[in-house]
Amino acid sequence: MRKRTALGVGGVVLAAGVTAYLYVGVDLAPHQEYVEETTVVEDTLPAPPSAYGIPLSGFRVERGKVAAGATFSTLLAPLGLGAAAVDSLVKLAKPVFDITRMRAGHPMAFIFPEDTSLAPAYFVYESDMVDHVVFDLRPPYSVRLEKRPVHTEEKSLSVEVTGALWNDLVDAGADPALAMQLSRVFAWTVDFYRIQKGDRFTLVYRQKTVAGETYGDPEILGVRYEGAAIQEAFLFQDTGKGGYYDAEGKSLKKAFLQAPLEYGRITSGFTMRRFHPVQKRMKAHLGTDYAAPYGTPILAVGDGVVTKAGYTAGNGKYVKIRHNGTYETQYLHMRKILVKQGQAVKQGQEIGEVGSTGLATGPHVCYRFWKNGKQVDPRKEVMPSAEPLTAAQRPAFDRVRDELMARLDAAGDKARNANVATF
Repeated sequence: MRKRTALGVGGVVLAAGVTAYLYVGVDLAPHQEYVEETTVVEDTLPAPPSAYGIPLSGFRVERGKVAAGATFSTLLAPLGLGAAAVDSLVKLAKPVFDITRMRAGHPMAFIFPEDTSLAPAYFVYESDMVDHVVFDLRPPYSVRLEKRPVHTEEKSLSVEVTGALWNDLVDAGADPALAMQLSRVFAWTVDFYRIQKGDRFTLVYRQKTVAGETYGDPEILGVRYEGAAIQEAFLFQDTGKGGYYDAEGKSLKKAFLQAPLEYGRITSGFTMRRFHPVQKRMKAHLGTDYAAPYGTPILAVGDGVVTKAGYTAGNGKYVKIRHNGTYETQYLHMRKILVKQGQAVKQGQEIGEVGSTGLATGPHVCYRFWKNGKQVDPRKEVMPSAEPLTAAQRPAFDRVRDELMARLDAAGDKARNANVATF
């Protein structure tokens, strides 16, 4: 079992003459982000042969986390390092790491010689899963940056939709971040509010790991969605730029996103006759309502300029954007507006937060769409696409597409035969 003890100066307690443990007001488990599996180990296990680029023969490692309010000076002062030594280390660190960026909760470690418990030889601060700043506390002192190796693995996955896609991916043992990546890949072509039970997503993706733990978001290389129709996307990178294209080399990117939210649900569609839940009468509803929790980011569906950002009794807090001479969009009932009138915005930029201001019974955004001055249903409009690949790019793209298609076929067939998700 892990032990706790009272907090000392700078959030550190060191007991001389016995096996010392470093406590800084929080649990002393090693830094773990994106954890898929957790293994509990006893604190008495011997240290590995090396850590942070330091051979550990003759040393012991005592790990903890930076306490709230702790500074570089308060962490080192109780260990016998004087002000002059701390000042030297701060100066040596400048080309490597900004000491003021040290944050509470980040893992750290002191490395002591085994033959003494008086003064540590090294102090290590983990700025993230990869980068570790190593301070040599012995004269003449030094500071260096150590990096853990990042491993990249390509995986395949095929999963049938049984409910919420996020839950289906988690149940299949996949990184739930894949659901968000899917919504971004197909943001212009797949209406995720119309996904049905029995639809299937098959993917080939790239995942990074550090020390066996997931690191960063997965990158989708190829994906096939089998719903009412089959839609595919293939990542193709050329001259430093990357994008997703269909099997014919046409860009999936369009002038407008399918929806102003990355997740949520449609509670009311575009209709000429609907019973208004607040006004209690039948009237036209020339927009689409997307329900989502308070504070959910509302995104601009396309590039444009904000023409209105304000409040009315019916709309509540709202934003209107002119995209070009043909199209305008409007977003109602915001809790918070994040843009100003006259401001240029980019597709996918957060312009506000979901709320329930104005005539609204709960948190949602009413999304409205104008074409040539007339309100229309954007879910029935054919949106303009980006430029396709050039003839010169097609041979390279075709090779990438064919290889990914074969892998998608294999993953899908294996999943259907086994009737389970497959990796």
